[in-house]
Amino acid sequence: MKIHYLITSLESGGAEAAVPRIVAVMRKAGHEVEVTACEPRDMTAARLLDEAGIPYRLLFDRRRSKTATIRAFTRLIRHARPDVIWTSLSAAGLVGMVTGAMLGIPVVGWKHSASIRLHTRLTRRLSRLWVADSPSVADFLTGKLGMADDKVMTWPLFEQLTFEQPPEPWDGREVLRIGSIGRLHPVKNYDLLVEAMARLRQSRPDLSKRVHLTIVGDGPERTRLEGLVARHDLRPMVDLPGAASDVRPWLQSWHLYVQPSRYEGMCLAAHEAMSAGLPVLVTPVGELRESVCASGGGLLLEGNVVPSCAAAIEALMAQPERLASMGEAGKRYIGRTYGKAAFEQAGLAVIRRVEEIVAAG
Repeated sequence: MKIHYLITSLESGGAEAAVPRIVAVMRKAGHEVEVTACEPRDMTAARLLDEAGIPYRLLFDRRRSKTATIRAFTRLIRHARPDVIWTSLSAAGLVGMVTGAMLGIPVVGWKHSASIRLHTRLTRRLSRLWVADSPSVADFLTGKLGMADDKVMTWPLFEQLTFEQPPEPWDGREVLRIGSIGRLHPVKNYDLLVEAMARLRQSRPDLSKRVHLTIVGDGPERTRLEGLVARHDLRPMVDLPGAASDVRPWLQSWHLYVQPSRYEGMCLAAHEAMSAGLPVLVTPVGELRESVCASGGGLLLEGNVVPSCAAAIEALMAQPERLASMGEAGKRYIGRTYGKAAFEQAGLAVIRRVEEIVAAG
């Protein structure tokens, strides 16, 4: 089976970073895979593809209109017709579904979050199968969008990270190093995380030299976030170092991970943090709610993110032993639930279903 894997871009992000592992499972099942990105953006994920020996192409060297992208992809697919188009992320999903419909090629689409854009809602039935990156997204597809159960499968887009040296638990005396990893985009709510740090310093000025936040990532919100940090005079407390191709060193340097997103699917970064044994503070969105509730590996930020986050950090600083116990609980849960074998098994089940779709024509 020839699979053409179309993704929106090669920027930093969970869906992009997972492509090498996804392609490895497809190849293990005996299939040929081509990878195309609609546009480059920051190209952080390209290094991961290079390291895995996975060739890829870019349709354009910058963002183009959906119409232009559909035309370019259609020309490409006509020239080298695959058995199935497999899409990832919203823009690629639209391009792939329209192209597949025009050329009579079945389309399989990833769904990475429990939210949907209008064009995805209107064209969602053009995909022969939706692959949810987590059980919560599968529930969203069948419950909120009314997709039939046999049109949805789940392949959790996460595989447990391994660490030679796990993070050292916070001892209650040194600076509490807090971190987060993600694209600097409004959906991640990083402005609220910065505001929470400002509130913490205002309510507890004695803690201002005992807490430090690092947000690893890049994206369209960088200038706004930098301005927010400057406005609140938080430069000694907050760093924005940019994107990282390897997150392990960052995770190993932190004591607490925070993810204040508006919505998520699997949220790879927070689950990677749990793999490392870090306790997490997360909004109850996507699979984050289930993972925290099932593991006891962190706390949910209910209601207004700014005061709840500031209050949670303050409370945890008074209980260093609680941070350590939550981190261990989360790490055990990840080991039980998201090992390498589980990732591969779920992927092979989805691929067998795709084989049936292609065989049926």
